[in-house]
Amino acid sequence: MSRSSLAVALTLVSLTLVSLTMTSSAHADSGRLHLELDVGLGAAIAGEARRGSNHSDDSSFGGMAWITADYQLSRPWAVEVIFGYGGFAKPFPTSNETGTRYGTLGVGARLRLLDDMAGFANEPEGNIQSNLWVSLHVGYHNFDDVQFGIDGAIGYELSVRRPLQIGAFLRTALMFGGDNPGVDMVLLGGLSISFEILGVRQADDTDGDGLSDEREAQLGTDPENADTDGDGLPDGLEVETQTDPNNVDTDHDGLNDAREDENRNGVLDEYETDPRRADTDTGGMPDPDEVRAIGQNPRLASDDDRDGDGVPNHLDACEGTEQGAEVDGAGCGSVPLSQGSMVLEGVSFASNSAEILPESEVVLRRALETLQRLGNPRIEIAGHTDDRGRASANRQLSLRRARAVRDWMVEHGIAADRFEVRGVGEADPLTTNDTPEGRARNRRIEFRRLE
Repeated sequence: MSRSSLAVALTLVSLTLVSLTMTSSAHADSGRLHLELDVGLGAAIAGEARRGSNHSDDSSFGGMAWITADYQLSRPWAVEVIFGYGGFAKPFPTSNETGTRYGTLGVGARLRLLDDMAGFANEPEGNIQSNLWVSLHVGYHNFDDVQFGIDGAIGYELSVRRPLQIGAFLRTALMFGGDNPGVDMVLLGGLSISFEILGVRQADDTDGDGLSDEREAQLGTDPENADTDGDGLPDGLEVETQTDPNNVDTDHDGLNDAREDENRNGVLDEYETDPRRADTDTGGMPDPDEVRAIGQNPRLASDDDRDGDGVPNHLDACEGTEQGAEVDGAGCGSVPLSQGSMVLEGVSFASNSAEILPESEVVLRRALETLQRLGNPRIEIAGHTDDRGRASANRQLSLRRARAVRDWMVEHGIAADRFEVRGVGEADPLTTNDTPEGRARNRRIEFRRLE
């Protein structure tokens, strides 16, 4: 390598080292103008410099350095100029030199295959994806005298700190003409350093959601609507936290993404559920069932199966089975209701009404399946309330609710004469009425086997 080429290379390396202490608004993997230094080792693999009869003891290996500059026309394409200089140990047969010098000057194009425009705008420490690139040039080569040649390369660059990238490459050149017959070919690989000289103009963000309009076009989101799917979370926050900005319910668990991230901060805080996972605590009980059930913590796996029978609460038609008891898929023993009664956890009514709310459907259907397996015993359906309000009014309300559950069972195929209904009101609490949680448990429907 000549002194002038070495000076240019050292200058470029110095610039990249200085860049480590600089800050910039540019994207190192999405800039408009880049300057690159490639330094590699390799060999002449075709032509007289490889197989010449004289100097047969000389190695065909050598080294090269290239300086390239590319200007981005339209992502991911850039035009590029290249200058390279180096040499190989083995000379051509007709040469009296002690080696073969190699120089090139060409023009061509570079294609950045993985350039996603994320750069350092979203990731302060760089983007691991960065870019895989390929380049192709044509031009002047000075190897076997003056030759026409084609130069091609492939490489991968990794953002380190703006505006610097480093990576690796593999480059080859085919050269035609010259003093010796045939085609000459060299193959080299090594280290590449890329330094951004000119950054991309700040991308437009029409709706102010933190995503450029171009990025939104790639994602299929609306660049004029900060919340494309209308779930309450900005598109930029959803992309950052890996929820789907085009879907109000990323994990398809029945809960709106913003319902799961209630404070809209993109962090899984205490008592929040994860919008990317249908069962945040992986305990077996889906998030919606835990959110709707009184006393359930969707961040605590241990309460998903309170009786420890291996059947999660939301599927357990016979909660409270004894530890170690053999149960079926509904969480019931061989004789369901054998212990006399079964509380229907999760049956809900409209306030001060006997109207059954839609979310009670799953619990009622599990109870229906249990009754269908029992045969034909008679069942008492008892309604219970908390102690708020007058005792007489509570008895009437609990009776109407018990009748509503009986009517639901009859509508779904259970004979009406199998049931007796009773309104207990506030007289038989399961727990204290002094707390909201206690009152919620006391408001219940209970089945009791009569024979």
